Amino acid sequence: MSKKQSPETNTTIQSQHEKIKQGGQIEEFAEAMAQFCKVEGWKKLNDEEGNPFKSLRHYIEASPPFGAGYPGKSGLERIEAYLSLTPVIKNYFQHCHANCLFEMAKDEGVTPTAVAKREWNDSKGARLAKAIQDNPEEIYLEKAAPYIEGREPTKPPPRKKTIEKCASLRVNITEQQPYVLAKRIIETFNDDFIKTLIDALGNENIDDFVDLESRYNLAALAFKQSKTDDGWGINNITSPPQLKDREPLLEFSTFNDDENKDNRILSLRDKNGLIADVKFKGNKIDILSFPD
Repeated sequence: MSKKQSPETNTTIQSQHEKIKQGGQIEEFAEAMAQFCKVEGWKKLNDEEGNPFKSLRHYIEASPPFGAGYPGKSGLERIEAYLSLTPVIKNYFQHCHANCLFEMAKDEGVTPTAVAKREWNDSKGARLAKAIQDNPEEIYLEKAAPYIEGREPTKPPPRKKTIEKCASLRVNITEQQPYVLAKRIIETFNDDFIKTLIDALGNENIDDFVDLESRYNLAALAFKQSKTDDGWGINNITSPPQLKDREPLLEFSTFNDDENKDNRILSLRDKNGLIADVKFKGNKIDILSFPD
């Protein structure tokens, strides 16, 4: 053992270890795995060289009598199949494995991806370990708390519906398939957007309009933030009350022609006229100002 354990604790871990090695009896296996993970049993068992197992996955892959004897990708899939009837335990097992990757990466001063690639080429574990690194509390609540604390699994927030104008278009197209693309465009977008698209395809200044759209999106967001109590930017710039109900429209917004592309001013407008001037410095907003 890696450190002295009470006889009762030692017996319990050994019992869990035996049930995990045997497999097959799904309910008993799942509960044994969950309890084993809860007490970090792999840290209390030794590998063939007499050292504590470095991680849950190392224990899972090691040959009996030392480890559980589920090597490789197929072994991990077999473990998860045993746990499939108890999703909260399956999630908890995945969390413990990913947390081991995270801890190993932290100790070595490398990324979870580097550890996962070196040990098992485990992209799924690496992604979850990176998520634990970025949002440990959130991932704990999602993956571990339902078992540890008896909570209901958290449900991910519903995806926002894609605006029709911005609907994604995924289709493999070759030069011999223009009508496939045309059909997908008709099925995906509304008539007004398709007319705009046709105009854009025939426009020689398409690069200028791409620049306009990208800067407009940044400018419109800054203007929206200026209407909040906190305002926009480090100086908390707020828009005048009379602009509260006005919204800029791309088709009316224009660049001031006398500015170069690295230092441009974009005038946000609606059909009633100027709303705000947004000065860019490179690709970032430098100044947000409003008409008198």
